[in-house]
Parts: sequence; C-alpha cells; structure tokens
Amino acid sequence: MAMKNILSYIFISFFILTVHLPIGAEDITAAPRISYSTLIQVVPGSGLPEGLDLRGSNNNLDIVRYHGRIYFAFRNAPTHFASRAARHIILSSADGEHWSLEKITSMGRDMREPRFLVYKDRLFYYFFSAGKNPWTFTPQHIWACEYLGPGKWTGPKIIWKPGYVVWRAKEHNGVALMSVYAATGVKETKGGTPSELSLLKSEDGLNWEPFNPDRPVQVYGAGEADFEFDAEGNLYTVVRNESGASKICKAPAADISDWKCVESPMKYDSPLMFKHGDEIYMIARRNIAGKYYHNSKAVPDGLESWVNMGRYWVTRKRTAMYRFNTAEMKIEWLFDFPSKGDTAFPAIIQLNEDQYLLYNYSSPIRGPDWCWLGGQLTGTRIYSTVITFGRK
Repeated sequence: MAMKNILSYIFISFFILTVHLPIGAEDITAAPRISYSTLIQVVPGSGLPEGLDLRGSNNNLDIVRYHGRIYFAFRNAPTHFASRAARHIILSSADGEHWSLEKITSMGRDMREPRFLVYKDRLFYYFFSAGKNPWTFTPQHIWACEYLGPGKWTGPKIIWKPGYVVWRAKEHNGVALMSVYAATGVKETKGGTPSELSLLKSEDGLNWEPFNPDRPVQVYGAGEADFEFDAEGNLYTVVRNESGASKICKAPAADISDWKCVESPMKYDSPLMFKHGDEIYMIARRNIAGKYYHNSKAVPDGLESWVNMGRYWVTRKRTAMYRFNTAEMKIEWLFDFPSKGDTAFPAIIQLNEDQYLLYNYSSPIRGPDWCWLGGQLTGTRIYSTVITFGRK
C-alpha cells in the first residue's frame, strides 16, 4: 500500500468516524453495585473566579483534599496540542462549588500533567514543562511547588533529570513514590530498546531518587504508569504504550521495583488506579473500536505501526471504569462514563467509605461525538461526578 493510500485511508476514516451521533444512557449492568451521579460541568463553570479568560481546551487535571479544602489544578490552552499560551490554574474550595484562585503558572511553552501529593502534612504540586511546537512531544523538566498558605506557593523547582514526564505521585508505607518516564519512551516500539520508566522515592517530596538504583524499571514503549497495592503490599500497575497496546505489570512486596509485565490487547491511556475494599479499580480511556492492533496483509511491513496509530487517532473514545483482575492479570471493563471525543484524564478523592469524587475532562457531553483527533482540535470541558459503591 502506497503512503498516499494510507493517508487517504486515515482521512476518509476521520470523516466517516466523526458523524454526529447522539450518546445514549451508559450501560452499567456489568457493575450493578457501582453507580455515578449526574455529571456537573466544573470548567467553564459559574463557581469559578472571575477574570480567568479561559481558552477552548481545559484538560490535564488533578484534585486533592488538604486541611479541609479541595485543591484543583488544570491545564488551559487553545487546543490539546502544545502551545506557548498554555497555563496551569490552581483553585481551592471548601465545598467544591465556589472556587478561589490559588496560583496561575505559565512559562511561554507547553505545560502538562499537574499532580498533587499530600505527604507528611505538606501539599506539593508537580508538573512538567514541554515544547512550543504543537506537532512534537518534547518534555523539558519536571517541576515542584509547595503550598505555604492561601494563595502562596513556592516558586517552581526542577526535581529530576531533563526530558522526563511525571505521571503519578502517591504515599505508601510512609514513603513518597512517583512514576516518571523518559520522553524517548514514546518513540519506542515492541522491537526497540527498553525505555526508561522509573519508580522514584522521596523522604521530603522535593528530593527524589530511584526506588532501587540496582533495578531500574524498564518497559518497552513505556509511558504513563499508575500503580496500586493489594493488602499484602504487592504492586500492580498499568502502563500506557504510546505506539502500541498497554502493559499490565506486577511486582512483589519484597521488591516493588521488580516488575513482571504482560501485554494487553487493549490500549489504556491516562490510567488512574485506586483501591476500594479488597478490589483494585482503574479509570482510563477506552477505544470503542476495540483492540489496538488491527494488522492487515494489505499493509506492507514497516507501515503497520503507522496505520494502527492513525486508526487509533480517528476512532471514538470514552472514559471507562475497569476492574483489575489481579488473579488473572487482566483488566475487565465495567462501564463507560458519559464522555466523548478527547477525554480521559481522571482524578479522584475519597469522600467517605463508599463514595468517591471524580473529575475528568471530555469534549462537550451534549456536543458532537467526535473521534479522538476531532475532540483534540475542537475544545474540552471538565466535569465532576460522584461514584458510589453499593454494599454487598
């Protein structure tokens, strides 16, 4: 197949797959004990401070609860793609409805992945700075700020090697943990060299080092990696592969840097993992078209990865709830949240024993059912919902 034909296939698919279809009620029969409330649009929203002058894309986000308030950070930019005009906006609220401005950060280049961590009764905010070209992915540095008081934060401080991306920060057994990956990882394929996906640790939230310098975590094509622990302290993780399907990994409690991975047929972007009771759950992007790899004999060797990637860009997506089956090391789809287009960058905080507050971004829920690329170009909003786990 000539490159011209491949491009034609991609663009024809784009127009076919962006037909404006309505979204009906979501099927949650696979998870009868789990429900969610009606979505509320937070950004843009009536409870925000005046004068934010929001652009069309409101996406990468995080939330955390600290000293009785909810802290909420999100990226605002003209589109999903890299921009000099990108900003991170941090807000706080006592009730989740009326927000006060805490901090706006801009660097004249793209900024992504805002991440909060409460550690030793201190609140930290991490992010990474990237490039200025909307068609390239060029992470520069991971930065950290610390909360000092209402509206007061320390200036950004570089905390790790250049060229890395922060994905998740959590506390486990009194130690702060962070998953980061090298920018080169998004360019790797199954036949490439292992990319450097690192699990870091810190005793103060600002100075980070490899969890086990003698055993660096290496996963082919590694990207975003979230992790959670079972009751015995074993680590489970889901890793996004930018140019392929996801990896599902496990490490023993004796050495949580000793990851053993299997490849899933599915691609789980922007994974968020959390534990409820004895079960581990994940919220991530779901590709409605199903498996990532759809190789055809009509596609010459060497072009399959481009066709699969192009197909992924022009198919529809949802934000979905999954169960991590730790016994069989597989991910089980439960249901989709109302979502479409460009979607899935979830953040969650526990409200009580059975309820969780979920924030996520999506193309407008009542708008066209764009494919992923269409949603990235046409703007996104941020919504909240409350997830409730029923008692057995």
